[in-house]
Amino acid sequence: MLSDLVGNVVRHAGTPMTVTVTLRRPYLQVAVRDGSRNAARAVTADLRAEGGRGLMLVRELTQRWGSSPAGDGKVVWAMLPAN
Repeated sequence: MLSDLVGNVVRHAGTPMTVTVTLRRPYLQVAVRDGSRNAARAVTADLRAEGGRGLMLVRELTQRWGSSPAGDGKVVWAMLPAN
């Protein structure tokens, strides 16, 4: 999950990023802040495409995920059960 969030910044935003991992029982929250205002969207990729499934996988594998504006960019976050 974290590698997909970081990979999206590298591939799409191309800006510096900050990664935050926070334990907020009963969840582990992972957040990545970047310098792009473009909204993060989980899309259905072409079955023949080599990529484009990152946020779809994050959506399917986490309890919750989202994207929020933050300053000149955004924060994309995801939450996993911390059992």
